[in-house]
Amino acid sequence: MDIRERIITGAGKLFYSKGIKRVTMDDISTEIGMSKRTIYENFRDKTEILRATVDFLSDKHRQEVDQMQSESGNVMEVIIKILRYGLESIDLVSPMYLEDMQKFFPRIWEETIQKGRKSAQKQLQDLLERGKKEGLFRAEINTGLVARIFYEQLNLIHSNEAFPIEEFPRKELFENMFLNFARGISTRKGVEVMEELLGRASY
Repeated sequence: MDIRERIITGAGKLFYSKGIKRVTMDDISTEIGMSKRTIYENFRDKTEILRATVDFLSDKHRQEVDQMQSESGNVMEVIIKILRYGLESIDLVSPMYLEDMQKFFPRIWEETIQKGRKSAQKQLQDLLERGKKEGLFRAEINTGLVARIFYEQLNLIHSNEAFPIEEFPRKELFENMFLNFARGISTRKGVEVMEELLGRASY
């Protein structure tokens, strides 16, 4: 792991657990055991580090989903793996991280949404096309439209206005959105396969 990657992963760990605003450059320096001088030689400021952590996390998520696709026997296996991965990720990210991002770093938040919209929709569309070929998703669905709807719907998880966190725990919200949407686009065979896998899954 090179110096930049050490900074990115260490800072990301702090941002995700404590929120962004509360984390100082001193905190990052202590976390990774590196002088602030070295950090500033690689990044201009905390905002630049944050942008790098967001890009790093997005790339990691993309690679994880690609690997799930290649290692799964059918699209429903991918769906269950993504569900499990999403639930685990929610546990690792404090709500304060997302709140700070939207409130104090709106430009990075908007960039994240825009970049994610293009790449995530492409992955989702590929997944939907695979499901149609396997007879597990309905043949008549418009994969581009459905991928867009699904992506935008999942983004609502982060909206405290739409879903106050004290009323709707994020894990429960994600699971309900994800599974209900998947069931809605599935064929009867697809639902049966999914329910069978859910019965065997522990997440």
